[in-house]
Amino acid sequence: MPRIRADRIEEHKRLVRKGLYEAAQQLFLTYGYEAVSQADLAASAGIARTTFYEYFSSKEDLLASLVEEELPAVFADMVEASHARENVVERLSELARRMLEFVGTDHVLGLLLHREVPKLPSDVQLRIAAAHSDLGGEFERLYSAGVEQGVLKELPGRLGTTFIHDVIMAAAKALIAMPEPKEHLDAMTGAMFDLLFGGLSVADS
Repeated sequence: MPRIRADRIEEHKRLVRKGLYEAAQQLFLTYGYEAVSQADLAASAGIARTTFYEYFSSKEDLLASLVEEELPAVFADMVEASHARENVVERLSELARRMLEFVGTDHVLGLLLHREVPKLPSDVQLRIAAAHSDLGGEFERLYSAGVEQGVLKELPGRLGTTFIHDVIMAAAKALIAMPEPKEHLDAMTGAMFDLLFGGLSVADS
């Protein structure tokens, strides 16, 4: 009997995992996260139900792994785009706009993160929060730079970065509730900027 090489086994595992990720995104988009079962995911990926557990312990584990796999590259692109702007306020604006667009109009990861994360077990929420850490750190760096340059107000504790996050998420929640979110993106972005920089800009104090 021919010997199966380890690299072939690893490639097979990679393809099965990729198939489960693709199945998850399609099924979550079509039916909603809560309506999809682990059996549905396995069937869509073309594997036995029991095989699913060789890769993920639960649907929640699959979602967290999908976020860990996909989000770093998405957020890295956002940060890179913001770095092309000329000053700290423009960089913060670009990053906030892209974050709003992602959460408000991405029909899989964006909406899932906004709607489902609060319902997930605490250990899964921690994993997803860790996948956000680089982006959160970039918002904090931009805010701190704005304070140092005298263009943004210095607020006590972590109030400044918390305010930025909460305004973006509030705008995303309002955008998601609209019938055609993409059609309202520009207007919502303008309203978000009014709140952000009306609250943080030194010029407006």
